[in-house]
Amino acid sequence: MFRVLFLIALVPAFAYGNVSRACSGGRPQPTNVVIEGCTAPPCNLVRGQDVIGLIDFTTDRAVTSMTTIATATALGVVTNYPLGSNAITCNFLQGSSCPLSANEDVTYRLTMPILSIYPLVSLSIEIDLIDQNNNSVSCFVVDAQVVTASK
Repeated sequence: MFRVLFLIALVPAFAYGNVSRACSGGRPQPTNVVIEGCTAPPCNLVRGQDVIGLIDFTTDRAVTSMTTIATATALGVVTNYPLGSNAITCNFLQGSSCPLSANEDVTYRLTMPILSIYPLVSLSIEIDLIDQNNNSVSCFVVDAQVVTASK
């Protein structure tokens, strides 16, 4: 009986933590995406702070290196979202490192700076992890809004 109650308690936590949706083109999706401080989209991106995302995915092939490509869409305008050194995906794997084997379960910790000059807008951000051959390893979209820090 205790196990059943424990499992019932866990199911909403797993379902509620995943705040992403699929990318277009049938690209592989992560198994789970958690954005710190966000339980449901749109996620608040606070100006002047970093957003931390934990992305769980399974590789479908051997991968020697990965790069994170972030693309923001706001008010109909699509632009590259600069990640700087955070774009080197392999440097931010948790408990793993590149090269990765096929069918390996991986957790990636993505840090995205939200600059204080960003406008207060709603947007969607596509995160695409691409391999050494520019093929998608995992891709997802998060709906968000840029906000000011609460006082």
